[in-house]
Amino acid sequence: MLLTAVAAFGQLDRKYIQNLPHVDEQRWHFGFILGLGLGDFSTLPSAWTDEAGYSYYSASKGLMPAFMVGMIADLRLCEYLNLRCTPYLTLGERRMNYTCFTPGGKQVGDVATVSIKPTTVDVPFYLKYSGKRYGNIRPYILAGGGPQFNINLNPEEPILLNVFDVQIGFGFGLMIYNEYFRFCPELKFCFGLLDQLNQNHAEIEGTPDLVYTRSVDRLTSRMIAITFNFE
Repeated sequence: MLLTAVAAFGQLDRKYIQNLPHVDEQRWHFGFILGLGLGDFSTLPSAWTDEAGYSYYSASKGLMPAFMVGMIADLRLCEYLNLRCTPYLTLGERRMNYTCFTPGGKQVGDVATVSIKPTTVDVPFYLKYSGKRYGNIRPYILAGGGPQFNINLNPEEPILLNVFDVQIGFGFGLMIYNEYFRFCPELKFCFGLLDQLNQNHAEIEGTPDLVYTRSVDRLTSRMIAITFNFE
């Protein structure tokens, strides 16, 4: 993105041809999204202990990659402001680490890792504020949010997630005007507002997997996404 911006601004003084000079005047336009994300969970451990008095500390193992694909519907409100809906599908994996401690605070055994594989459909609405166009490049910022639906609910997994969440996000990007379309690399930061952990996981009652749910009080999602929009 930086190299593209430097190259574009370096040509401003050269009177070269602007691509798609009237495309920003369209009332509606559409496009599609391809992207990569890095996501994990923010956890709040609980004070739960098992029958022996052992406690379990839960924490995210770190950012894990995800793949994103979606589409764009954009409404021009005025010269610098657009309202857009960008529904997209995310496929990925997240991992949680669990450490067991005795009543005296001594660690027992190795750290256990649990894999979670959510498949989510997001339907966010963003307000997009664009700067002035310089040659064939135009910067913008955006912010908004919307509902998220988890469509991969496997009751056999140690951790069961809720179906519904609300995500908010903000980011920035560049519109690069080509001969036939706008190519828009974009960086966004997304955060879930609702607790994603389903405590009513009947399939794990009476099993060793119960500790993975009971030792977490709250589980919220977050993600950094780099998307490539074709509009």
